[in-house]
Amino acid sequence: MREAHRQLRKRNRMKPANYAPVYAALYPAFAEIARKHGYALAIHGSLARDFDVVGIPWADVVSDPEDVIKQITTEFDVRTIGEPVIKNHGRVAYTISIGHGECALDLKPKRLRA
Repeated sequence: MREAHRQLRKRNRMKPANYAPVYAALYPAFAEIARKHGYALAIHGSLARDFDVVGIPWADVVSDPEDVIKQITTEFDVRTIGEPVIKNHGRVAYTISIGHGECALDLKPKRLRA
């Protein structure tokens, strides 16, 4: 009986709530800003700890990643944390604080044409 009770408690444990609903609610507005700058914005990750998104150059002409970040931080009560970090394949990662957690925006800069 004791073992059955222990197993029942183990099955009924719930994971703690997280900020995924907040991140999901922000996505349409962030995606629209990225779109205006020529990027498609894709969610990358589980949204359990933070909000990882990737900006993919989609239009023939795209803005510099700094312009996208500047518009997001101007239109929302958010701010960048630290300096941009260069990632594999020339990606640039920016971390934006949105209160409770981190929003990591990963934008690939436009390639310069010769």
